[in-house]
Amino acid sequence: MSTQTVERLLVERCIAERGHRRVRFPAPVEQAYEGYSRRYRARLIASTILPSLLLYNLLLVADFLLLPQTFLLAAFCHLALVTPLLLFVGFTIRGEPRLWLRETLAMSVPLAMAAQILFIYSININHPAAQHYQYLVLLTVIYANVSQRLDFRFALAATTMLVAGYLWVVLPSAEPFASKLVGMAAIVSIGYLTLSANFWMERDARYGFLRHLRDRLQREDAELAANRDALTGLSNRYQLEKRIDELYGAGVENVHELSVGALMVDVDHFKAFNDHYGHPAGDTCLKRIAGAIAAQLRNENDLAIRYGGEEFLILLYDADLADAVRIAERLRRAIEGFRIPHVRASDHDDVTVSVGAMAGHLARYRISELVDGADAALYIAKRNGRNRVFPPLLADSRSLVLKPHA
Repeated sequence: MSTQTVERLLVERCIAERGHRRVRFPAPVEQAYEGYSRRYRARLIASTILPSLLLYNLLLVADFLLLPQTFLLAAFCHLALVTPLLLFVGFTIRGEPRLWLRETLAMSVPLAMAAQILFIYSININHPAAQHYQYLVLLTVIYANVSQRLDFRFALAATTMLVAGYLWVVLPSAEPFASKLVGMAAIVSIGYLTLSANFWMERDARYGFLRHLRDRLQREDAELAANRDALTGLSNRYQLEKRIDELYGAGVENVHELSVGALMVDVDHFKAFNDHYGHPAGDTCLKRIAGAIAAQLRNENDLAIRYGGEEFLILLYDADLADAVRIAERLRRAIEGFRIPHVRASDHDDVTVSVGAMAGHLARYRISELVDGADAALYIAKRNGRNRVFPPLLADSRSLVLKPHA
C-alpha cells in the first residue's frame, strides 16, 4: 500500500462528498481499515450492551401500564429470551470477532427487541392501548443506527427488516387508519434520518482513517528516505550510525561476544567507466552491483551501505574472517559474471570489483576499526591487480591484524 494510493482515495472521497456518493475502499485498504477499527468497534458495541439492557428492561413499565394483561409474558420475553441474548452478544463481541460475525451479532440485538415488542403488540392488537405500545419499535431503529453505529450495510439491512416487520404486523391490524399512518410515517422517517446519520458517521470515520494512514505512510516514507541511498536503495551512512548506536545502546545480549565481518567493496576504474559511457550508464551499473550486494546478505541483521560514490560497505553479523572472505568472493564472481563491458579498464574488459575483508569480536575491535581494516585490505586488493579479494580465499585470519582499542 503506497502513499499515492491513499492520496488518490482521499481525493475520491472529497469528490464523493460533493456528489453524496458512497465510496468503499479497495480490498487491501478495506482490510487495513477493518484491522484499524476492529478493537474500537468491538469496544463500542460491547459498551452499549449494559445500558441497553437496563433501558430495555425499564420498558416493562410500559407493559405494566399499557398492557397489564400480558405483563408476565412480556417479562418472560425480556428476562428469559432477549436479556440472555444481549449478554451473549456482549461477551462474544469483547473477543473482537471478524466484521461479519461482529456486525451480525450486533444487528441481532435491535431485531430481537423489536420482535418482542411486535409479538406483544400482535396478541393485544385489538386493545385500545396497543396503538401506543407499537411506537416502542421506533426506539430499536434509533438504537441500531445511532447508538450501536452498525456498519452501514448492516444498518441498512436491519432498518429494512425492522420497517418491514413493523408494517407486516401493523397494517393488517384493526387500528384506526390515522394511527397506522402516523406509525408508518414515523418509522420510515426515523429509519431514513438515522440511516443518514449512520452513513455520515461511518463516512467521517473512514475519512479520518485515510488521513491517519496517509500520515503514517508519509512518516515511513520519510524515515526510509533518510535511511536509504536514493540511487541504489541500500542503506546510507546515517543508517550505519543508527545501527551501531542500536547495537551498543539497546543492550543487545552478549554484544561483546559477537563477531562482525566488514567488507569494503569498490568498483574498479569506475571514473573511467562513467566518463566513457556516461552517467546514466554509470547509475545503471551501480544499481546492478547494489542488487548483487543485497543478494549476498544472509538475514535482516546483515547491513549493506553505499559508503561513497562507487564504494560499498557490508557488515556481516555473527561472521568470522573465513565467512567474510567466502561471501566477498561470491560477490566478486557474481559481478564479474554480469559481463558489463568496460573498454576503458586497463586490466580487464568488463566491470569488476575489488573487496577488502576484515572480521573480529566486538570485545576486541570497534566497528569503526573493522571498517578501517576492511578499507586497508581493499587498498591491498587494488594494489595487487584489482578484481580480487584480500585476504584471498582460505587465507589465515591472522593475515590481517589490527591493533585493538584500549
